[in-house]
Amino acid sequence: MFYPALMTAFYKSYQPKTKSFLSLYEQHAQQITDPKLKKEALASLSKKAFHCYGASFYAALVSEEYQADYLKFMTAYQTMCDYLDNLVDQTNVINETNFRRLHQSLLDVFKLTPHAPNYYQYQTQQLDGGYLNMLVRLCQESLKKIPHYSLYASWLGRLAGLYVDLQVYKHLKVSEREVRLIQLSSQQKRLAGDLTWFEFGAACGSTLGIFTMVAYAMNQDRYQIQPECIFQAMFPAVQELHIMLDYLIDLEEDIEEGELNFFSYYHNFEEGIYRILDVYHEAQQRIRLLPEKGFHQTINDGLFALYLAEGVKKNPQLRIVQKQIIKKLGFRARFLFHHTRKFVK
Repeated sequence: MFYPALMTAFYKSYQPKTKSFLSLYEQHAQQITDPKLKKEALASLSKKAFHCYGASFYAALVSEEYQADYLKFMTAYQTMCDYLDNLVDQTNVINETNFRRLHQSLLDVFKLTPHAPNYYQYQTQQLDGGYLNMLVRLCQESLKKIPHYSLYASWLGRLAGLYVDLQVYKHLKVSEREVRLIQLSSQQKRLAGDLTWFEFGAACGSTLGIFTMVAYAMNQDRYQIQPECIFQAMFPAVQELHIMLDYLIDLEEDIEEGELNFFSYYHNFEEGIYRILDVYHEAQQRIRLLPEKGFHQTINDGLFALYLAEGVKKNPQLRIVQKQIIKKLGFRARFLFHHTRKFVK
């Protein structure tokens, strides 16, 4: 889909429908009994809604018949991810057992089972008024409508499993988290390849592969693409690009607050920028495995443009090297950067 047509579809269809779903979840979040759970649920919806608006672009891959189902799945699943991320950031029950129980909800989505366990079993706060179970159920309602869902279930579960492992380990105590993340990379050596443990961690931390796979699954009759091919196109390069750009723009803030930041593990700022550019070019090549490669390359360019435009505001080091970075990107990324910079301002 050509860029102007994609933006028209976003403003006329994807954005308002996404906003409608998020408003529905906010209404449910307002009914949460426990004040702490309510606070984190509402905060995730107000401060991280842009995650859903960004992922709504993948609706362009979906047949019109399934677009509402895609957007329902995507918004519900991403809302779960953002809510749980907030919750484990703030909880006083910091251990793997608790984190895995909470994040089991993200894995249960793909099993399509009606069973709803107590995901808050090890949490001090438990009364969410059925909020998390509601989001799981909405995801499953959309997935159940996919005629060939069984082809994709295990691959979606694999991507979700990597995401959950990353979320569990990175929120452990400072003395534990790096050790566990290094172990994760070693255990997944075939997937990690030549990536460092922190680059592999970044690749695990994105949900873009899940949304891409669900979008293609909802248009299987047209694209006839195997889920393994989608997995290989999106993981690790596209997902690593997404998350490492996120860490780049938060670098100064994370260092000040003592938060884990994967970009900070590079020997210096210049090495990190060089590696991100390498990953960008690899992502643009990997995406050629997929139908509508022009769409995916536009999304990658848009990711880089958006994060760079935002990062230039926040990070003085990035302002210094922005011209060198822009020169190394393609025309489309340069165009989107200049366009996005005006929007961000």
